Amino acid sequence: MTRAVLTAYFVLVTSFLLLPLFFLVPISLTDSQFLEFPPKSLSLRWYREFFVDQSWADATLASLKIGVGATILSLLFGTLASIALVRADFRAKGLLTAIFIAPLIIPSVVIALALYIVFLRWQLVNNIYALTLVHALIALPYVVMIVSGSLRRYDMTIERAARVLGASPVRAFLYTTLPYLAPAMFASAILAFFASFDELIITLFVSGGLQTLPVRIWNDLSLKLDPTVPAVAVMLTLLSIVGMTVGEIARRRNERRYQTNSVSEA
Repeated sequence: MTRAVLTAYFVLVTSFLLLPLFFLVPISLTDSQFLEFPPKSLSLRWYREFFVDQSWADATLASLKIGVGATILSLLFGTLASIALVRADFRAKGLLTAIFIAPLIIPSVVIALALYIVFLRWQLVNNIYALTLVHALIALPYVVMIVSGSLRRYDMTIERAARVLGASPVRAFLYTTLPYLAPAMFASAILAFFASFDELIITLFVSGGLQTLPVRIWNDLSLKLDPTVPAVAVMLTLLSIVGMTVGEIARRRNERRYQTNSVSEA
């Protein structure tokens, strides 16, 4: 494929993904009590409504708590798992990789139903810590895929050289490999956070009375639909775009810097 075709394909796909914003942004800026497109008059009324309404604040805070906790857990265990999958040599490596990636493949409804049965049996419904652990499992595949992919491209001779010069295995890893992995970990942490922050289906099954932001949006869509929901959707979409863009830029800059250093040293 030529560069022009790839560029056109990229523009087409990006435009398709951003098309909902073309409708959501004007609707969220309406001054009307109801959804209307195009709006008759523009106002930030529904954005203010989101920030002054305590129920929206509580739902956002719950999502932030769960998202941060899930990100930390998935980043810790995902990075350790990536190191084992890339560096260790054992028979069940393929099976273990499939298990880590499974939450992306298995339908969310199937996972939600299974977790709901387990949560009922162990009385974990409406438990924010249990829900955080579930969200960490959902976010884990993103960390494993990104960090392991970055680790496979890493030149192990750098860490070996540090060990030859007297550094312990842990010290060599912390001072040579970890700085290289840091941008990949940062990018995977952003994806993990948004995977948790945006999770709805599994949360609906196991959250009980605990309301996260996606659950609150769902309830408003079901019971009373006003322009606050489009306003929240616009803010979440823009936040996701900015976060993922920053993570990808950091990852690519690190790779280019590493390649440049490798070439200059050679």
